[in-house]
Amino acid sequence: MSKFQLILLVSFGAFIIIAVLLFSFYRSSGGTQTANIVIWGDISAEDFNTLSNNVGFANDRTLVLQYSFKDPSTFDTTFTEALALGSGPDLVFLSQDKIYRERNKILVIPSSSVSQKDFSNTFIDESDLFLTSNGVYALPLSVDPLVLYYNRDLLSKASLAFPPAFWDQMYSYANKLTTKDGAGNITKSVLALGEAKNIPNSKNILSLLMLQAGTPITDIPSDTQTPKLQAELTNNFNLPLNPANSALDFYTQFANPAKPFYSWNRSLRNANVNFVSGDSALYIGFASELRELRAKSPTLNIGIALVPQSRVSGKSMTYGTLRGVAISKGSKNPSAALRAALLLSSANTSLALSKILQLPPPRRDLLSNKPTDTASGVFYDSAIQSRGWLDPDDAETASIFTNMIESVTSGRARVDEAISTAQDQINTLIK
Repeated sequence: MSKFQLILLVSFGAFIIIAVLLFSFYRSSGGTQTANIVIWGDISAEDFNTLSNNVGFANDRTLVLQYSFKDPSTFDTTFTEALALGSGPDLVFLSQDKIYRERNKILVIPSSSVSQKDFSNTFIDESDLFLTSNGVYALPLSVDPLVLYYNRDLLSKASLAFPPAFWDQMYSYANKLTTKDGAGNITKSVLALGEAKNIPNSKNILSLLMLQAGTPITDIPSDTQTPKLQAELTNNFNLPLNPANSALDFYTQFANPAKPFYSWNRSLRNANVNFVSGDSALYIGFASELRELRAKSPTLNIGIALVPQSRVSGKSMTYGTLRGVAISKGSKNPSAALRAALLLSSANTSLALSKILQLPPPRRDLLSNKPTDTASGVFYDSAIQSRGWLDPDDAETASIFTNMIESVTSGRARVDEAISTAQDQINTLIK
């Protein structure tokens, strides 16, 4: 063990003891004194300032919120160093794909403060990823689901009235919407599927297919003496076919030139660029991408629909990035931090943040009152259907997913071999 690692271990141990003592003290004293709460997050400072002005945080004189934007790509290192130096924030915004990695740096909100029943009844199903046996890691703030964007003009030209609602329709849609030149080069594509490096959302799309097929990708089994996160890609779950294998096989088929529905390859432009240029009929992207897509191509006739579903599973779901607020172990006033977190995740604040970010809220009570415009309606429905998985290291698993996809499309590995390799690599990350 290095000297730096030893310092971190001692520091985190001290933070745990101090945080527990402070949490108990402030709970017993009522926590009514004025507290400065430092918040680190991945939304812009401008958006947070708008939020604080809209919902009147200034009216609560017991809390003074100080917000600082932090780059998500360097957040882990910045957070770790700050805690080691004793200068960490009170609250942090974390998405579901970062919560597992940062779990040792945050305080679990006890069930006595937020019960599991109240939590699950208040927030969407994906929020259960924040649950532990002792409480919750974070309180949900926003959700950014994958949706299906489509070019209305290209669909109309092919006499297609609606975008595909099920994945098996993609074969016929590919035949009608993918065009090639005399040399067999793709000139227009139905949808970016099959590759990784020129599909920015490839990991999320493949995750979506796997979740729909029936694998949680990772899970913490409850039937073991020492519950621990583990990869589940090679688990059949008593199904006739391995769900992860089926998902990867379906995804990579569209990059196979030997298939009649071949419609994508790694020589094409990035998927989002191809779509806004009018050269892809469909595009699977996050709800947060709508503003950018419209800005890049104001004249593009964009439609929005739910992502295609599996006919086999009988479940309707999409993949969503769920943002939550967690209490840092470096907080010197965890009770006040909890009050601030509860305020941030309240109905009024959640609705205000939803309007600012133009994303659906993660609260069931708010999602039941769906807006009338088409885009927001699809976003709200998609939020309810959102799912995700506990990711041990989102950057490393992105590389694992890329290698898994490319090993199949390049012919280096069979689908089952690629899945097995990915399973081992994810388990190595967890260890």
